[in-house]
Amino acid sequence: MVDIAALRDVISLFWRLRIAVAGDLTLRRTLQVSDDGLVAKEEDSVGGIGLVLSALNDLTVQLRVAVTVVGDDGVWFDLKQHFAELTFSTDYLQIDRRWTTPVDYQIYEGDVVRQWRLRHDGPLDESLSLPLQMQLRVASRQHDGLIVVDQAGEQEAGIVDDELRRVVRSIAEQEKRKRLVVWSGAPLGQYAGCWRYVEPGELANSLVEGGLEGVAAAATEHRETYFLQSDDGLIVASPGAPAALVRVKRSTEFSPHCVLAAIAAAAIAGADPLGAAQIGAAAATLSAPVTTGAIAKVIEKI
Repeated sequence: MVDIAALRDVISLFWRLRIAVAGDLTLRRTLQVSDDGLVAKEEDSVGGIGLVLSALNDLTVQLRVAVTVVGDDGVWFDLKQHFAELTFSTDYLQIDRRWTTPVDYQIYEGDVVRQWRLRHDGPLDESLSLPLQMQLRVASRQHDGLIVVDQAGEQEAGIVDDELRRVVRSIAEQEKRKRLVVWSGAPLGQYAGCWRYVEPGELANSLVEGGLEGVAAAATEHRETYFLQSDDGLIVASPGAPAALVRVKRSTEFSPHCVLAAIAAAAIAGADPLGAAQIGAAAATLSAPVTTGAIAKVIEKI
């Protein structure tokens, strides 16, 4: 059963929130390949955690900050031209020539779309990692909640490494009242104590193989609260509690960044896991941009 009034109360608090977002900030570059093999640049935009910051902006979250490292390079110069549209704070953003700003390519060639990330060759240097870890702790203390986007593959370099995951677990353990929401394909248990969004894919498929009971067992074993995007809706499971399915029809154009932002904003505003799942499920029925007003309309129909 959906308590519409309670969910509306949660949504009404979004504008007061201060949320820090950690992860790779990238430049999204769209290329068009003609039949003759000529390549033309279509457009550039902000990618990576920039998409989450944009989604939080659409949800009227008052203050949004990026906790990340970018390179002092030409990609960074191109990327910062797009910051005005996002209006987020860069107080916790490191700019350093020892790092390479990632580029997310979307390459259109006829009916085929290929995606590829150009990123730094090698892991984050300790001299950059340690200040980032400190900034993450400070940002967590100074804001209402924290989102971590950990989407780099196992063989890829990214700012979220094992050391930063350890810091996130430490924050979750030391600041139990602080809500930490993670979007990650890392092995289960890497974010004990956190709420974790799992988009459709291999990890989600492996979790749902055991049904709701299997998802609940995994949440208890790994001490993670799961928000699992499935074909039938959004599954939510907390440690020691039964899993539940919020049944909705997901939009074919849904944005996982918007769903993550909705779940995180709801969690940080004080929603319980089921309430956050209902708000996230509503966001999954919509195409970007997802607004609080649009979510409120959908909630009435869940």
